[in-house]
Amino acid sequence: MSKSLPTIVLVHGAWHGGWCWQRLTPHLVKRGFVCRTVDLPSVGARPGEAIGLSEDAAAVRAAVAEVSGPVILCAHSYGGMVISMAAAGAPQVEHLVYVCAYVPESGQSVQDIRGGKRLPWVQKLDGGLTMADAERAAPLLYGGCDAVTQQWAMRQLRPQCNAAFEEAIGTPGWKEVPSTYVICADDKVIAPELQRDVLAPRTTQVIELDSGHSPFLSIPAELAEAVLSRR
Repeated sequence: MSKSLPTIVLVHGAWHGGWCWQRLTPHLVKRGFVCRTVDLPSVGARPGEAIGLSEDAAAVRAAVAEVSGPVILCAHSYGGMVISMAAAGAPQVEHLVYVCAYVPESGQSVQDIRGGKRLPWVQKLDGGLTMADAERAAPLLYGGCDAVTQQWAMRQLRPQCNAAFEEAIGTPGWKEVPSTYVICADDKVIAPELQRDVLAPRTTQVIELDSGHSPFLSIPAELAEAVLSRR
């Protein structure tokens, strides 16, 4: 009897939702994989709600618990923090895929990895929320996508708790689970140099794509090959 394929659980980045994977999932499904998406609770929170990395990781762990077999966790951008926390001590998780994502060391938050620097196009809203600036962020978040896709994606974004970016991780799961890093060489959000020199070396396999920050929208077929490249 052949070994069953793992389920791929897809974890979005800041301000996004599970909707962002809709161009990628058909390429994975046609290869026989079951895909699940997670909507992180720190996105779409109400003012004053302090929903952080721990709550997001708990949502991913709950999704993993609903799967009967092995799991690949694939995350984008901020989602790399989430899967790093969710995978720690989770025997079902057999591989991690970081798509131009943060790969934290023990004790690091997103702000720590960025050296305390806030992206200039990220707005601070009332009640501890943040949001990408509608006018400046589209070409940075969705480089390589046509204008219609950029505008559609920007309309889907929701405010996110700043607490998610301030919370530090304990021991990240990548220290015990094999992992792949997908560098996006034309990324205008997480510098390719940071990806190559700091983040990717923490993983066990590195792939580089000629893409902006959102390859799941701009080059989904190529990203699917990268996600499945270990197999």
